[in-house]
Amino acid sequence: MTTLFRTCRRLLLPMLLLAAGAAAAQDVLPRPLSADPGRAVYDPAENPQVQRRGTTALALPFFDDFTTPLEGAPKAQNWQPKGGALVNNRMAIQPLTRGTATLDGLKANGQNYSGVPTVQYGVIDSLWSQPINLAGLSPSDNVYLSFAWQAGSIASVPSSSFGITTVRLALMVKTNTGIWEQAWVYNSQGRRTPFRQQVIDLNQAKYLHGDFQFMLVASGNRSDNNDNWGVDYVYLNRGRSMTDTTYTDYATAAGLRGGNPSGGLRSPLRRFTAMPIWQFNASPVSELNPRLGVNISNLRSGNLPTLINFQGTVREVPAGPQLGMWFQRLVGVPTAPRLDSVTGHANSLAIATSTTPRTLRYTLALNTNETNPLTLSNDTIFRDVELNNYYAYDDGTVEGFLNILPYTSGQQAGYAYRFDLNQADHVGGLRLYPVYPGTDGTGSGTGAFDYAARTVTISVWDDANGQPAATPRASKVATIPAATASTTRGQSYQINFDQPVPVSGTFYVGFSQPPTNRILPYGFDFNSTYPTGYLMSRSNTGTWSAVNYTTGALMMRPVMTNMVTTATTPAAREAAAYRIYPNPTRGSVTVEGPAFARAAVVDAVGRTVWEQPAAQAGQAALLLPVLPAGLYTVRLTLPDGRTASRRLAIE
Repeated sequence: MTTLFRTCRRLLLPMLLLAAGAAAAQDVLPRPLSADPGRAVYDPAENPQVQRRGTTALALPFFDDFTTPLEGAPKAQNWQPKGGALVNNRMAIQPLTRGTATLDGLKANGQNYSGVPTVQYGVIDSLWSQPINLAGLSPSDNVYLSFAWQAGSIASVPSSSFGITTVRLALMVKTNTGIWEQAWVYNSQGRRTPFRQQVIDLNQAKYLHGDFQFMLVASGNRSDNNDNWGVDYVYLNRGRSMTDTTYTDYATAAGLRGGNPSGGLRSPLRRFTAMPIWQFNASPVSELNPRLGVNISNLRSGNLPTLINFQGTVREVPAGPQLGMWFQRLVGVPTAPRLDSVTGHANSLAIATSTTPRTLRYTLALNTNETNPLTLSNDTIFRDVELNNYYAYDDGTVEGFLNILPYTSGQQAGYAYRFDLNQADHVGGLRLYPVYPGTDGTGSGTGAFDYAARTVTISVWDDANGQPAATPRASKVATIPAATASTTRGQSYQINFDQPVPVSGTFYVGFSQPPTNRILPYGFDFNSTYPTGYLMSRSNTGTWSAVNYTTGALMMRPVMTNMVTTATTPAAREAAAYRIYPNPTRGSVTVEGPAFARAAVVDAVGRTVWEQPAAQAGQAALLLPVLPAGLYTVRLTLPDGRTASRRLAIE
């Protein structure tokens, strides 16, 4: 079996390890998701836009490196709108190009296949091609199909396949009689693998017909996303051979050597993934990342390095001008290893301060002079950084979860993050990312999901010699409301303090739950990091201890007020509680924030161009129709009749 990367056998895959400490007994490792409701926004069944294509069989060549869409269902031009695979750039470890298709135990709507939390094994996601016209070809045309695959992901190590535990990836191909045959299979060995390339010989008459299709089918745990597979660089064409494993292609990949092995371009910020605009303004140069970059793949043959012009630019989105260049260099891309990294200094470009929230897009582009239009999209990668009113160590995407262990006595166990301010400020509230469904934690064996409400306490602490002080500066008890499978859409939940809490220098903010046997998992982002020692865990005896994962960040974000003790108006307070993403967008969006009753979209002249259907009222996923590019306003009607509005750009 051929691999494109000669050094993959020496690849050290990340392990999630806890630092030893006094509280190690109550700390837990991040776990795979039993549901990812945020995926529902991409479900082809709910969004007809992704199902549009003609009825004619595709002509050769067939190619997909999954660089589009940025995230969502595989594009309907190539793939059937079913199967549950998710295109993304955050799950695969050191893929060939910046996008891959992930096949796991979660359906397109984010719910698991089994419908229960107990472990069950069987068929999970599939990736099913559209019909491809191979009629008129003969074995002398040398028709071959190739694809790169990986067992496991940044979030999990797959189980071993043995006995009735079937964990495998198989390729099925359709013959001229309509029968599906297995052409290849890999049985999991219970470990992650680097990406490997498989080449399939299709030079038999039974495959060379006008309605040819192929399908990659995964099997594994049907109750969570522990057993998952990555697929990249699928290529079917004539005039190939079994040794055709290199391409005239240089591509942006994912992750960064010496850092996280997955995800896209690193954060342009040195410490955070997002921060308040006024805190950034207080020290703009020092807050930018001195090592911003991404892995680069050399998929060509040959032994000589190639000089490529790399260019990094910054612009304000959605429609701002280019602010300048943060990187420009002629770099020699080597042939061994075929995976390398390119980094520059984000702080080489000074960013002018602004008093209003803004989103900056840092782009890195390869000028490869390639002429093949199929591979041009993988030459560019970008990362948006939001400078608004909150801090974040996570990137907003959930790949796993953490929970607080359900003690029946003692103090409230919890987590807290440390933050170091550039100037004095006030904490207005805390955004948490509850992950439904959880289990009731009682060990009753009922096999039922638990969507019940949970009581949670948010707190702000002063610093006491590198850990939260014994007594919080302020606390607020709130209830995260109950949910159902249909209303849980992968949104954050914001809890506001009764009055903003003044802080300066170093402070801690976090949450805890009362002693109970009820668990609620909270989102964990595997593609981000926090400074060593900045995530603290409190045991039920009240002891704080640092929790250091080698990669990943718990998803909780303090919302700051810039020394404002109260919002200027009720409308301003309500609007600040919500975030719309992705923004800008080319399609549907998700609302992050407290519950709302109904959503609508208004154009620049005040006309309502879309209203949320009654059956979807209050759902965080807004399944927007095709709208002309421009600026719009998302108007949210709140449960008490008030409204909150956020700007939305459609590209």
